[in-house]
Amino acid sequence: MTEKLNLHQKLVEVRKSIGGFTKDAKSFNYSYVSGSQVLSKIQDKMNELGVLLVPKIITQDFQEHAYKDKNNKDKLDFIVHGSMAYTWVNADNPNDSMEIPFYYTGQQDDISKAFGSGLTYSERYFIIKFFNLPTDSDDPDAKDTTGRSQRQGNASPPKPQSGNGITQGQKNAIQAKTNSIAQRDAIGQGAVWENAQKALGIFKRSGELTKAEASKFIDYLSTQEG
Repeated sequence: MTEKLNLHQKLVEVRKSIGGFTKDAKSFNYSYVSGSQVLSKIQDKMNELGVLLVPKIITQDFQEHAYKDKNNKDKLDFIVHGSMAYTWVNADNPNDSMEIPFYYTGQQDDISKAFGSGLTYSERYFIIKFFNLPTDSDDPDAKDTTGRSQRQGNASPPKPQSGNGITQGQKNAIQAKTNSIAQRDAIGQGAVWENAQKALGIFKRSGELTKAEASKFIDYLSTQEG
């Protein structure tokens, strides 16, 4: 009966077999669904039905991101990004296929690692989004991806004292470290920032931090970065 199913029907069967996820990985004081769990949920059914998922890189670009670490030493990260596509193929009829455009990006201190983390992150979220799997905790609308904490009411945000605010170098370091951790663990960057806020008990936007507070965030993120 399997051979009578077209690709769309097979993908529906794959989706039916997925069930729910459990947060099976933990890092940076939070739990999350690992990429390996996402893949293992669909591989058996894909093998049974004869469905292939083929990734294709279409464009690739990179840029360097220079910043200072907590010891004021020069650091350099690579940000790799580009467009790609995932193609579902019916192995019983290779002409029965479906190509889905997608995107990848990754940041690490080594350009090959940046590329690898970008592909890992992209594959995980492609599968989650293609099959419409619930990921409320990863929803960008539920997270502050710019380092902003949620506020009650319409209260004006506190401002750091003049001359004592976060420096641009500190902003760059925080941005690089939160992004590095997010890419490594394949989670949203806002989740990294939110958990750092909880750990330090400082609930401010990154731009509102004093120099001393920014140093605390940089030190903490450095311990979690590994």
